Amino acid sequence: MEKFSNNKQYLLKFLLHLLVVSLVGLFGGVAFKTFFESVGLIPTGLSGFSLIISNAFEKGGINVPTAVIYLVINLFIFLFALKIFGWKFLVLSGFGISFYTIGMEFGYISQLVPNPESEKLLYAIVGAIIVGLTIGVALRFGGSTGGSDIAGAIINRYFPKIKTGYCILMINILVLILSVITGGLQTGLYSLIVAIISSMATNLVLDGSKRVLAFYIICDHDEAISQAILKKYKRGVTKLKAVGMFSKKDKSVLLCLIPNEQAHEMKKLVSEIDNNAFVFSAPVTETIGEGNFMKENSLLKTKQKKLKPMLKTKENFKIKKNISSLKLKRKQKKFHKKS
Repeated sequence: MEKFSNNKQYLLKFLLHLLVVSLVGLFGGVAFKTFFESVGLIPTGLSGFSLIISNAFEKGGINVPTAVIYLVINLFIFLFALKIFGWKFLVLSGFGISFYTIGMEFGYISQLVPNPESEKLLYAIVGAIIVGLTIGVALRFGGSTGGSDIAGAIINRYFPKIKTGYCILMINILVLILSVITGGLQTGLYSLIVAIISSMATNLVLDGSKRVLAFYIICDHDEAISQAILKKYKRGVTKLKAVGMFSKKDKSVLLCLIPNEQAHEMKKLVSEIDNNAFVFSAPVTETIGEGNFMKENSLLKTKQKKLKPMLKTKENFKIKKNISSLKLKRKQKKFHKKS
């Protein structure tokens, strides 16, 4: 019964992620069509590359929609991605790309761009923010709207010396150069603005909510402070031994990771317990795991409890084995002496 409920929860969670990735993909496609393609702006990434190809076909008298070119490019990328990414990411990304292309083709909202020529900079900024946020949300929910991020990961897989970030940068630089060649310097500058703002918006979604501070607390009342942190924040605390080089006295340094929004409360808590404590913090750019050290510690304790009887039985078995082998050797010696 418990297994069934867990599977049901997992399925509901996956469907929710599927819905979110599809919706943000649709919004991203609408933003591309409304604020970029209709205004004559070329963003960086594979969507911008698709627009350049579409414009080139149009000049040759062939009308090929940008959405179709973008879909074909991503389908080609997916052939390589099948061996690299898991099925979950591919399913979510498939829906994200599909709805993004639908938005690219049918999502033009003319009311949002009443003056396409005079307000290009404004449209570039608004479009970049929306597209950047949609990319960030899609990635946050385990999917993607397609484009240079998947292509970069694939290139990195086949050529490990080239990092994914550099791959994406190379694709963006290529699109930027092509936008200058095909649309002029002004178009290229708009593309650069879009690239910077959209990447900032994406990073805001991916890193903004996960901002963590590492607190270093040099104090005398280490036990009281650590217990207060454990009780209030349910966070693990690491105690480091230190020596004050001026006073030559032993000191305790407590290390703890706290979310940014709890930083002010943390300082207040420490000062209430130990007014002479020296506290400083530093931003943490990356953490591995859930960050809830209490859960990890409890899981570790449970594992240790389970392992203890197993270890005991193994040790007992070894001891018994050694005793029996010794007894056998003694018997053999006695037998040889008698003979």
